[in-house]
Amino acid sequence: MHLESPKPNMQVSGDVTAELNYIKPDTSITPEVIYSGGDAPQSYNEAYAFMKAPIFDGRENSESFQIHKQGFQLVNSPTKASGFDNQKTVEGAYYDEVKAIVSEATGAKDVFVFDHILRLGDKNSRRKPAHHVHNDYSERTARIRAEERIGTERFADLKDRRMIQINVWRPLVDHVQRSPLAFCDATTIEPTDLIPTNIRFPDTGHIGEIYALRKNPSQRWSYFSEMTKDEVVLIKGYDSLTESVARFTPHTAFEYPDQDPSIPARKSIETRTFAFY
Repeated sequence: MHLESPKPNMQVSGDVTAELNYIKPDTSITPEVIYSGGDAPQSYNEAYAFMKAPIFDGRENSESFQIHKQGFQLVNSPTKASGFDNQKTVEGAYYDEVKAIVSEATGAKDVFVFDHILRLGDKNSRRKPAHHVHNDYSERTARIRAEERIGTERFADLKDRRMIQINVWRPLVDHVQRSPLAFCDATTIEPTDLIPTNIRFPDTGHIGEIYALRKNPSQRWSYFSEMTKDEVVLIKGYDSLTESVARFTPHTAFEYPDQDPSIPARKSIETRTFAFY
């Protein structure tokens, strides 16, 4: 995909301040995210509101972000896969690459890839960048989802081992200049900041549970500027250990305050895994 040069005053690196979609501090209703099942963007109930937050560019000290401490980690990992719109290609060669990435970065012995999502920010995409601060699983739903996707019999053999859930996010553009991802440092989150949230898919009738985030001044956000298709970010969505490790990692797409509208939509693939020690 060809990317036009950004307008001269458009900032695509360095620290920024952006609007992030949090839970209102005084809300008394259960937050809800609703996916249309079509090309309409996801919508939210009245528990949500956009609020400004500083987001620090982690590009220059990316090695300081570790999956088991901050909950996210940048990895240089060129892919040999191509044709990401082809389901068989992704589920074959690319899934094998993802397993190797997760195993090497985390030290986990058994890695299961259970699905992936292609996101594209144009009007015809069924899954657009997610502009709400979220963690993909809650304390309640992570193990339920693992058993469902791995299978009851296989999960029974694994359930007493330490389990982690890792998303592997890769941009599919030369350089990300629109809708980058921001990650909240897990060491700066209080347990009470994480709010159980309904996620609805009206086309299938499925209702899941994720965590949204209530804003707290201690939270620290980072992103990696101008990511390329040769890089991935690992995002930890769950860890069965309860002490001394990152367990949940809220993240969100955001928009640059001076975004050049001529820059094409960001395309990406996120691949979801469960891994066991």
